[in-house]
Amino acid sequence: MTIRKRLTLRFTSLVSSILLLAFVSIYAFCWYFISSDFYRRLDRKASTAGDMLIRHRLDAQLIRQLGRIRKDQLPNQKIMVFDSRDSIIFLTNEALPVTIPKSALADIRQKKQKDFQQGRYYLSGTRFMTASGQYVVVASAENTYGDEFLRRLLWALTGLFCLIAGITAFSGWFFAGDALQPMQQIDQTVSAIFPRNRDERLDVNKENDEISRLSITINRLLDRVAESFRLQRMFVANVSHELKNPLTQISSQLEVSLLNQREPEAYRQTIRSVLDDVRDLATLTHELLQLSQVNQEDAIGLLTDTVRMDEIVWDIRDEVTAVNPRYQVNIELGALPDDPDQLAVQGNKTLLATALKNLTENACKFSDDGQAIVQIDFSKDVVTIRIQNTGQAIPTADLPYIFEPFYRSRQTADVRGYGVGLSLVERIIRLHRGQISVMSMPGKPTVFSIELPR
Repeated sequence: MTIRKRLTLRFTSLVSSILLLAFVSIYAFCWYFISSDFYRRLDRKASTAGDMLIRHRLDAQLIRQLGRIRKDQLPNQKIMVFDSRDSIIFLTNEALPVTIPKSALADIRQKKQKDFQQGRYYLSGTRFMTASGQYVVVASAENTYGDEFLRRLLWALTGLFCLIAGITAFSGWFFAGDALQPMQQIDQTVSAIFPRNRDERLDVNKENDEISRLSITINRLLDRVAESFRLQRMFVANVSHELKNPLTQISSQLEVSLLNQREPEAYRQTIRSVLDDVRDLATLTHELLQLSQVNQEDAIGLLTDTVRMDEIVWDIRDEVTAVNPRYQVNIELGALPDDPDQLAVQGNKTLLATALKNLTENACKFSDDGQAIVQIDFSKDVVTIRIQNTGQAIPTADLPYIFEPFYRSRQTADVRGYGVGLSLVERIIRLHRGQISVMSMPGKPTVFSIELPR
């Protein structure tokens, strides 16, 4: 069922329920008022007849004659008087088929007065106590005008209810369609965006309503999707490029070696060159595997170690300086806390070591003097690590993209590498619920800052 149908159904049901409650209340009030008024009139008839016949002992024939000449006779009025043995001692309008069961007479004697209905007749009974015994006077009549009014009122209310319910359903369908029209436009626009025009976005109204906020949210989602497509295309293109070069070199060297008979040393040289290319492919594959592992949703299960950050930076210094004798890493520890637990974070020691090693090795690689400074500060809630070097600043235009896989700026195009390291670092820090930022300006040190929550 569509939203428009559900809204129409709920709106119609709500209005119909309120309307039905109001109409039932009106009908019940009218029925109660008309019935109560008619029973009062019957009670007065019974009381008048009882007073004349039982207390004043007027002649029964005279009472009948008085009843016939009175102008306030009720439709099909009949009065019956019963003695203590439930025998009729007075009766008017004998032709009417109204009989009183003994159980009803017993109730009247017990309750002194009783109003009840028998078929289309309304009856009101009253008990009279005299020295000669108990008497029961019952007056009955048809409430012709009252019943007819209630029937017409019921038909009028039923017709009015159906008419209003129909108008409500039509209005609800119209207003629901009008309210959902922006949603239909959003659906049509989003359906037209993919795959033809991924740059198109939804129009946002100036009114700060739910549709505007939904449009803004969808536009942000579309921006992220478009960015994902762009990164995917760039990733595939870069991977293809990085894989194509060594494969082409391997193929070319092997083809050249097979053209003519050569000396063993020439073959050994070709094999060494091919082996270097294979090692490059293995290194690239290893970095890609690391990148995909950190990107897995279940990688949060890897964060089970308690990592001492002061120890890990010393280990990284030894590893980086062992890579190249020119590299130098200086460690600067801030004020050490009294509590040794504040030196540690919850995470994965191998991943954190990989991230810090990549940053430190890059800092030494792109430094003018091959030196990098690693500063680490400990606080109650956060461990802050800053890795800085002095050298050529990162171009401002490249800063937003340095953490993207395989992105390499022009100034690093001649440096050996694949552009995966910083992307891997960013994903590792994000996996540890931390933040990484970079600040690089001409004439000032380039600083990578990492904040890891404890």
